[in-house]
Amino acid sequence: MNKETIVQFVCFTSILEVDKFIAIWEPYAKMLGGDLANSHLLEADAAKNGNRFNYVSQHICSAADFKFAFLKERRAKHFPEYRTRIIQAGGYLPVKHPSTYTCGNNDVRIMAFFPQGESPMDLDNQETRLRVNTYEAYFENCAFGNVMEIFVSEKESSGLLEQLKAMPGVEAGIYKNCSIFQPLNTMADFAV
Repeated sequence: MNKETIVQFVCFTSILEVDKFIAIWEPYAKMLGGDLANSHLLEADAAKNGNRFNYVSQHICSAADFKFAFLKERRAKHFPEYRTRIIQAGGYLPVKHPSTYTCGNNDVRIMAFFPQGESPMDLDNQETRLRVNTYEAYFENCAFGNVMEIFVSEKESSGLLEQLKAMPGVEAGIYKNCSIFQPLNTMADFAV
């Protein structure tokens, strides 16, 4: 991934079903990044309770484009008519070479948001074979200090998720690719 690439995370809390949510998300995503091909939408795994966010979207852009999208975003922090709340997590720099892995049949994706001042979990010492993307805040005013995207077998996910949720201030949950919206680009498209 190019060091000038920034991944913007936007988290949503909503009661809407995925098809109705996408109808309000697509215009919002276009406003942020312009091109939906550079966006990726995840939905919380309904079978795994306890996710704070129902949806998480990732928008990949250059540092210059991100600043413009971030500065012009001064609108309401929610869609009250749809009972959907937006949490602008902010822009993050990839700090580890991104995994180009996409979840297999027996794997899940854990998204973990670490508070400012907290180091992300050190997963290099784990005995299991994990695929991890780690991002650190690009701006000081980001909602979280670090974000981790962890691909792990479903069998091992509950133990890891419990460890993450036990850490103070960490928001973690299991997410899957949104079944309706499929982006054209992947993180691999932005690798150097």
